[in-house]
Order: sequence, then structure tokens, then C-alpha cells
Amino acid sequence: MKHNILRGKLLSFLKYVYPEGADQETVTKVLFQYHKVEDIEEALEYLADKEYIEKKELPHPYKRGELYRWYKIKPSGIDLLEGNLPPDPGIVPVRE
Repeated sequence: MKHNILRGKLLSFLKYVYPEGADQETVTKVLFQYHKVEDIEEALEYLADKEYIEKKELPHPYKRGELYRWYKIKPSGIDLLEGNLPPDPGIVPVRE
């Protein structure tokens, strides 16, 4: 159940920064005090696989040859949070 709550928190954070997105490091810094980094990374992958968020791997701006991950909530993720889609049993939305 804690993973379902984490996924809801991640969606809520990405909705908060919408229409911008956030890099993985920023997302992790927001929630690492309450969740393991590995759990956050896993939850982000889950949400991307379910197509609630968009994931991009981009060239790092100053570390040559390295990539970083960037995430942005998709309209389906916003609709899920706002109750416009049927509930997803893998995600517990955080109510505002």
C-alpha cells in the first residue's frame, strides 16, 4: 500500500509543477525524507509505464556523455487525480 501512496504523491508533485516537468534528482529530493530512493525511482517507472507521466532521457547540461531523466505529468495523470478517470488500484491519489 505504501507504494500506491508514493505513486499518488509523485503524481501530485508533478501536477503542482505542471506544465513544466522536473528532473529525477529534484523529484527525489522532494520525497527522499519519507521514501527510499529506489522506491521513488521504481514508482516513477511504474507511472511512466502506465502512461500517467512522460519520461525523457536527455543529455546532461554540463556532464559530457551523461544523461538525466526528466518527468512531466500527462493529461491522463491529471484526469486520474481529478477523478475524471476510473480509479487505478495501483495509485492512491493525494487529495488537495
